[in-house]
Amino acid sequence: MPLFPFKDSWFVFLALLITTVILLGANLPGENRLIYSLQDSGHFLIFALLTLIALWSYRKVRDRPIWPVLALALMFGILIEAAQYLIGRDPSLYDVIMDLLGIAAGGILYAGFIRRSLAPHFSIAIVLLLVLSAFAQPLYWYIAYQVRADQFPRLIDPDDYFSRALIEGSQGGVVRHVDLPGDWSLPADLDSDSCTYVTLLDGRWPGMDMQEPEPDWRGYERLELLIYSDQPEDLPLTLRIHDRSHNRRLEDRYNLSLVIRPGYNHFSRPLREVEDAPSGRTMDMAAISDVMIFATRDHIGRGFCLLSMGLQ
Repeated sequence: MPLFPFKDSWFVFLALLITTVILLGANLPGENRLIYSLQDSGHFLIFALLTLIALWSYRKVRDRPIWPVLALALMFGILIEAAQYLIGRDPSLYDVIMDLLGIAAGGILYAGFIRRSLAPHFSIAIVLLLVLSAFAQPLYWYIAYQVRADQFPRLIDPDDYFSRALIEGSQGGVVRHVDLPGDWSLPADLDSDSCTYVTLLDGRWPGMDMQEPEPDWRGYERLELLIYSDQPEDLPLTLRIHDRSHNRRLEDRYNLSLVIRPGYNHFSRPLREVEDAPSGRTMDMAAISDVMIFATRDHIGRGFCLLSMGLQ
């Protein structure tokens, strides 16, 4: 007996074709962590619908097992990821997991509402848990962006979990959240109980990277940066800022050499310097896209504590 009746085969084939076009050729507009996570979670919805379409032909056959359809749907998802090589993309195990969750959701909905082999309310409960699992990452990034907007013009608040989510180690840097030791000599008005500690390891740009700061810096005059060094010697760092039009050349961004003295350091720089930094153009202060603080490889094994960063 064929897997799909002939009269339903064309419909399943059309669904597979449309799914292939969407997964290999369509992208959501925008480039940020939220959009990327939504694209990944979209696999869940697509494969849940695809599974329901494929199982629809089984609606009149109560005793036929559905696992071959589910297995074929998963194989199709794996083939789609393998085909990413052909169009210059990287296959993703996370996408396959989203496919699997979608297939499971489709199979459970079919069992609960079409075949009636599961209680409908039980099916809904399981599918809701699967939906929550599939869209946990987009929800996480949505909250992080809301926190980022609410805290602006403060760019970094080490005390806030979601504020720290947009900070990561650069090539050779490792960041971690640490409580401020009681024996550090810090200003009494410092509004923070913790910091983002950056450890410099072997890499091209050991330090920290905030790839998605709040982008619109217009209307502010200065950049304020607070750093504490627990090192016994001076630590030279570079502050790098660029906008979305950055052409990846050294002269097309803002680069500022910083010397971090042992103990508390407060840097204040006029944003006019940032705006005038690119050669042959002005920085788009409404589209700042990256802030890095890094050292050279000569300082591997050392570190610094980022207390705060913001605009005034």
